[in-house]
Amino acid sequence: MKAGLTLGVFLVGIFFLTPEKLIGQNNPATIETTQEVADLIERKVEINKEVFASQYYAIQLYYGNYTAAKNILNDFTTAFPDWETELSFETPNYKVRVGRFKNLNLANQKLEEIRKIYPSAFLLEPNNL
Repeated sequence: MKAGLTLGVFLVGIFFLTPEKLIGQNNPATIETTQEVADLIERKVEINKEVFASQYYAIQLYYGNYTAAKNILNDFTTAFPDWETELSFETPNYKVRVGRFKNLNLANQKLEEIRKIYPSAFLLEPNNL
């Protein structure tokens, strides 16, 4: 116990006796860039905004044949008329996806609501769309 106390007192002593060594540099760094670099940074910010705007969470209700997909889409549209729905084709099956959510918590809440009617529904993350 005494060795730990001695080490603590030693470290506190070093801290108080040499504060200029612990503070670091006081002069701010100046970064000079060319107009091309500034343009590239601005373009990168715009691309990131576009990517974010295109990413969303969706709920997939079905993946299979056209007839069943169309029936599920019609039933869902009747039960939830205000929701955005999508019927898409990915060889060899059709997909029924609903909703466009930016907020993961809201997407999960809506998924639980939908699972009462469509128990096999699941949430798709933006990278999986």
